[in-house]
Amino acid sequence: MGYEFGVILIFPPEPLLTQVNVLRARYDPRSQATCDAHITLTVPLPRPISDSHWRELEAIISPIKSFPIHYGPLRHYLPHPGVCLTIEPQDELNRLRLELEKASVFSGAPEREYPFSAHMTIAEFITVEQTLSLMDELQTIAPMGSFICGSVSYAVPDSDFHFSERGRLTLAHSSSN
Repeated sequence: MGYEFGVILIFPPEPLLTQVNVLRARYDPRSQATCDAHITLTVPLPRPISDSHWRELEAIISPIKSFPIHYGPLRHYLPHPGVCLTIEPQDELNRLRLELEKASVFSGAPEREYPFSAHMTIAEFITVEQTLSLMDELQTIAPMGSFICGSVSYAVPDSDFHFSERGRLTLAHSSSN
């Protein structure tokens, strides 16, 4: 099953979004043509989101407090080629993912192919050799920092398989942010 009904992910704020999009466009235009920089949370939805599904997702996410996300340094998942930004905190993002995937809209969704590991892809449709070269080339210029995750996005591909946001679920405000 593909992504025809979309996925829930996190789009980073500016200027990080543009910084990573520039790298993606340069080093993996195929990925950039599909979706802007993002952190994928859920497996693909197996069905369209109805109004009742949306209300259920809002109820699930509304008590979850916003939290800081740290990005960088670079990492890879060799032997699988590709370069991405490390994303932390993995535990918090995994809890968020698990809560979202409890929603009935995910009933019957395919199993995750790989264990969950939040990351922000820079290049994935490259070779192992290109992976190693990019790790060296980008090591000192890849963005590093943090931002507050205050929402997650529901993104769906169009007929050209380019994902765009169709809805946003807002986390509770955290007084510590």
